[in-house]
Amino acid sequence: MAVILVLLGFIVSIIVALIAKVISEAVTTLAAQAGAALLTAGTAPFLVSLIVEALVPGLMMVLYMVAFVSGVSFVFGFMEDVGYMARVAYVFDNLMSKLGLHGKSVMPFLMSFGCTIGGVSGARVIDSSRQRLITIATSWAVPCAGTWGVVGLMSSLFFGVNAVWVIISLFVVAILHMKFTSWFFERGLPQQEGEAGLIMELPPYHKPNWKTIFTYVWSRIKGIASKSFSVIMLVAIAIWLLSYTSTGNIENSVIYAVGKFLEPVGSIFGLSWQLVIAFIVAAMGKEAALGAIAVLFGAGTGVSSLAGTMVTSSVAINQTGLEAALLSAVQAPQALAFIFAFFFNVPCMAAVAASANESGSYKWTLKVVAYYFITALVLAGVAYRIALLVI
Repeated sequence: MAVILVLLGFIVSIIVALIAKVISEAVTTLAAQAGAALLTAGTAPFLVSLIVEALVPGLMMVLYMVAFVSGVSFVFGFMEDVGYMARVAYVFDNLMSKLGLHGKSVMPFLMSFGCTIGGVSGARVIDSSRQRLITIATSWAVPCAGTWGVVGLMSSLFFGVNAVWVIISLFVVAILHMKFTSWFFERGLPQQEGEAGLIMELPPYHKPNWKTIFTYVWSRIKGIASKSFSVIMLVAIAIWLLSYTSTGNIENSVIYAVGKFLEPVGSIFGLSWQLVIAFIVAAMGKEAALGAIAVLFGAGTGVSSLAGTMVTSSVAINQTGLEAALLSAVQAPQALAFIFAFFFNVPCMAAVAASANESGSYKWTLKVVAYYFITALVLAGVAYRIALLVI
């Protein structure tokens, strides 16, 4: 019964998020049409690009984030209010304890498979602040839905039928990663009284108080929207400034110079300058990575900056051209290195903003960001060296 209710909660949250995604894609399409009309009317191209490729996608990312948080908050608030959340924690405590986590962590983890924002926001149901922080940090290692577009493309393109072994290895390493991450962040947090085991009172079942539930959901929406808006918009504008070119040629941008500068370092981990930039952009949003890769390898059109790839529908991708460009410019060991770097990278800026909101500490959140950047590159380097020996 617990498993069924957990899965139903996950489905409800995904449905709410999908509605927001449909709305965001429609708004993005309208913005692109409006941008074309503004260009025809003589509006400065850089201003149109700023609005269409940075401000609108940034706003849509906030909308998607708010939608997911509202769905997660409703599901968790309902389960807590009727007295079922404590029973879920009891059922899954033995399993989660193997990762050094609380039984309630199972809900955030399942939500993270859909979107890391949901996992981070769902950690609020955990009473212990220490366990809540550990759960937030560990949930970043759970692959979200946006991860599989790039992983599927790269693994099938470069490894064919052996792609299944790549996927299996990613999941095995992810489990070990979560175990290590839990241990790593647990060491830096003081032990709290009453954490030796799961001791809780199971409340009686009762009818839901809808006013209480919706008040809780509304407070969560207001809190996370107001605190995350500035972070997401600043990142979107920063990426736009670094990557904008009037010609659409990425080699004329600042971020190209950054990528070329970092290429010697990236080569240690098996990453070319294009893959280094794609790795950086992927931290803005996993969904943006596929469009970014297409633009970087000359198989994507429709944007004049990498910020525009935050909504991949805004990028016209030549699938055949992209595959040909990747096969000619990237070797299989490099592809495997990028798959691992991408898979274990920071999930997205919205998840970072949500983590800062839930933890109440930008310093701690930046520590988590640095940890995931470093571990992703280390794992990429290991995968690259192994691939050089066996491929």
